[in-house]
Amino acid sequence: MRGQGFSEEDYPYWERSDGCKMLGNYIMVAADLSIRPRGTILDCSLGKAIVCDTGEFIYSNPYQIDIAVTW
Repeated sequence: MRGQGFSEEDYPYWERSDGCKMLGNYIMVAADLSIRPRGTILDCSLGKAIVCDTGEFIYSNPYQIDIAVTW
């Protein structure tokens, strides 16, 4: 995400008390990048999220998102 223009100063990485990985004020999520490109901001059940990555789950459900957590 740093290469996409999301600076450490404006979007620091941190971990919320519930285990969500955060980039600034946004929960980090993975999604199908052909539907939601990196940097897309969206609402999820835990708050505002930002698409940072993708995963194999997209092959079974391209509209699913995967919330990044520490647990």
